[in-house]
Amino acid sequence: MNLTPTKTKMDIWRMTSTTGKLSGFSLVELIVVIGIISSIVFAGSLYFQHHLSQTLLKTSAQELASTLMLARRLAITKRKVHKVVFEPQRRIYWIEDEDNIKVERTVHFKKGVGPANPRLGKWGEENGIVEGGLPDNALLFYPQGTAEGASIYLKEEGSGKWYTITVTPSTGAVKIYTGKH
Repeated sequence: MNLTPTKTKMDIWRMTSTTGKLSGFSLVELIVVIGIISSIVFAGSLYFQHHLSQTLLKTSAQELASTLMLARRLAITKRKVHKVVFEPQRRIYWIEDEDNIKVERTVHFKKGVGPANPRLGKWGEENGIVEGGLPDNALLFYPQGTAEGASIYLKEEGSGKWYTITVTPSTGAVKIYTGKH
């Protein structure tokens, strides 16, 4: 009785090359290929993580600028003073009217992004919000289109990159700058 498995003609054909020798990959070749692939994946993930943090900072700055512009538009169209109120410790802000009624949803800064002290030597900059008026963590927009001047400094914690959002007092214009401005 013969207990050795027999190979079919098809099995032998799959394992042989055109020269008739057995073919395949050695363990060393497979380990090298897996090492190269894992190196490429690792480098790609580092790039993706860096790109994601920059995108979160830029998105937070654009979202804040949009909220500031909305507060200005509301002040003009409703003919009432509106303000953007900040709570830097909780990393949130919202729009209120002159009667302190919240007119817009609370917005949270993106993860790892928030107001931070730029250390430029300006009065009231400790929480990242430098106002032209009293340091009450609120920016006022008036029905004439003017505003309380301010600079808001946003920092991404991982990379240390900055964005500055400024509000011009005479026009209420909102501008975004990369870096500390």
